[in-house]
Amino acid sequence: MHFLIKGSELVASVAMVEKAISTNSQTPVLEGLHLSVDDQDLTITANNLQMAIQTRTACNVFKIGEHIVNGRLFSELVRKLPAEDVTMEWNDGRILISSGTMEFSLNTITGEDFPPYPSCTEHVLDLTDYELLRLIRSSSFAASNDDHQPIFSGVLMELKDKKINFVATDSNRLAFVQAETGTSYIPEGSFVIPKVNLVELGRCLPMNETLVEVFSGSNQLAFRFDNTIFTTRLIDGRFPNYMSVLYTEQKTTFRMKRTQLIQAVERAAIVGRIDSAPVLLQVTDGVLEIETTSKLGKSQEQYNVQHDGPSEQAAYSPKFMLDMIKTMDGAEVEFRFEGSRQALIKAADNENHLYILMPIRI
Repeated sequence: MHFLIKGSELVASVAMVEKAISTNSQTPVLEGLHLSVDDQDLTITANNLQMAIQTRTACNVFKIGEHIVNGRLFSELVRKLPAEDVTMEWNDGRILISSGTMEFSLNTITGEDFPPYPSCTEHVLDLTDYELLRLIRSSSFAASNDDHQPIFSGVLMELKDKKINFVATDSNRLAFVQAETGTSYIPEGSFVIPKVNLVELGRCLPMNETLVEVFSGSNQLAFRFDNTIFTTRLIDGRFPNYMSVLYTEQKTTFRMKRTQLIQAVERAAIVGRIDSAPVLLQVTDGVLEIETTSKLGKSQEQYNVQHDGPSEQAAYSPKFMLDMIKTMDGAEVEFRFEGSRQALIKAADNENHLYILMPIRI
């Protein structure tokens, strides 16, 4: 293997794939980066068996070949190189890296086969990188960070009735968001993607109106864009039936400016921060009262709101409220609630972006 590549392009390629380098493995090959050079491209692959990332970059090739180097060491080193041309050559069990007057050598990993890249061949859907990131950001925060119940640590990507839905829940809250654009190629499908992998995918997206093609395989899902393939394993199990929760009627509704509600809850959260005090919402005759009481003191604010239904009150986690409201679009938020039952939060003019929040007993 012998090739020449621009240092800036090498750094960008390594930054793309290093998220999939294993950090806690007794198998050295999973801690490596697989470098493969064909007639005109360098392909770099990382695979920790939970997710795999592969990206291809053009380079000047003198000799084809493939080798494995320690991923963390290689990543740290190439970041310290100048943006000028970098030459890499394999010789006697080592990768020789040179740029200008600098020269380094790294031992290659031998004796183990790098895992084959997962095969995903069934075309599932297409959508832009902007739309995919919106779906990820609007749903993933509601998934659980606890792996004891794996299904709750995933985000459901659902294809149904020619629509694309992303749904996440930790059993205390639920996020539902429907794609505004995109093309589905299968009549229906259900894929539960680990939250941590989905968040990493979001960081990989180029955000330049690139089309992302999604393919499925054996318990795997692959996202292809530009010269990169991001593949994630899927979570086995049946996702909870969210429809029965999502469209439950609540008797009381109020509407107010979204920014106004965000600021009020943020102020209440400051007072309640020391003991994670909930925020109490009480609406009566068109007046919303937002109150928090903690060891530090008390916060109380009142707003005139558009109110339908009987007077009502309930308490909620301020963090959970803010997570939801901040990801919404629209000038106004609609809040539907009924005592000890779940609340529904949505933008006033949008039925495709819904949140469910369970109250806190006080």
